[in-house]
Amino acid sequence: MPYATLPDRGCLLLRGDDTLPFLQGLVSNDVLRLPQAGLIYTAMLTPQGKFLHDFFLLWQGDGVLVDVEKSRMAELQQRLLKYRLRSKVTIEALDEAHGVTVVWGEPDSEVMASLFHDPRIPALGWRLIGEHAKALAWCRQQSIAPSSADAYDLHRLTLGVPEGGRDMIPEKSFLLPFGMEYLHGVDFKKGCYVGQEVTARSKHLGQIRKHIFQVEALDGTLPASGTPLHTGDTLVGELLSVHGAVGLAMLQAEAVEKAQALSQDIRCNQQRVKIRSPEWLTFS
Repeated sequence: MPYATLPDRGCLLLRGDDTLPFLQGLVSNDVLRLPQAGLIYTAMLTPQGKFLHDFFLLWQGDGVLVDVEKSRMAELQQRLLKYRLRSKVTIEALDEAHGVTVVWGEPDSEVMASLFHDPRIPALGWRLIGEHAKALAWCRQQSIAPSSADAYDLHRLTLGVPEGGRDMIPEKSFLLPFGMEYLHGVDFKKGCYVGQEVTARSKHLGQIRKHIFQVEALDGTLPASGTPLHTGDTLVGELLSVHGAVGLAMLQAEAVEKAQALSQDIRCNQQRVKIRSPEWLTFS
C-alpha cells in the first residue's frame, strides 16, 4: 500500500460563521452535510453550467480546507472573494507546508478507518489534506511505502477517473459527460447554486451524448492529449489525459456503440485502441 505527495495540489482555508451557507450557494454538492461527511468532492460552475474548478472540501470544525489544483488556486481564491460580498468568511491561501498526500491499494490494518476515503470512488484510496509534515510522519509511522505522484496518476487512469483542469476545459466543459454525478460530485436535491439550472436540465432531459471512456493502446503508447479518435473516417472524440498506454477520452457514445457492434476498429493516429466505459459509470 503506497503513498505519494501530490505536488500539483494546494490548499485554501475558509473560516467564519457563514462558511457553509456561502459555499452552499456556489458549488454543485451539498456542503451542509460536510460536518457529517467530513470530506466531499464538488465543483464550481459558470452561470451557464460550465466547469470552472473541481476540488475537495475537508471539514475542520472551525473551518473548511479546500484541496484544489495548485496552478489555479489563486484564480479560485479570487473568484470566491468576488462572491463573498458581506458574508462572514475569510479565504486564505495556505503556504507550501500544506498540501495533499494520497494513500492507495489494499489497507494493511484497520488504522485506515480513521482516514477519509476519496469520496469519488473507494478504489482511489484515501486523501490526507493539510500539513505535509504530519501526513508524511503518519505514513512512515504506519510503515506505508513511499511512491510517486506519477504512479498515483496511473492508478487514477486505470480506474477511468477524470481530474479537473487536466481533463475538463474551464468555461467549456459540462459536468455530466465526465460522470460527476457518479463520482459523487453533484447533488440534484440540494437546491440552487451557480450553474444549477443547466446541470439539472441536462440530467432530466437526458442530453448526454458524449461521455468519458477509458482508452488503452493495443501496441505501444498513446499520443498526446487532444489527439482525435476515429472509426473509419468518422471522428468520434479526442484523448484527454494519458499515461503511457492508458488514458481517458471524451467520445460520442452512440458512435462508439455502433463501431463496437459492427466490430469496427477505433483508432488514434492510425493506432488501434481498446475502448471501454469505466466500471463506476452506469449510464450508456
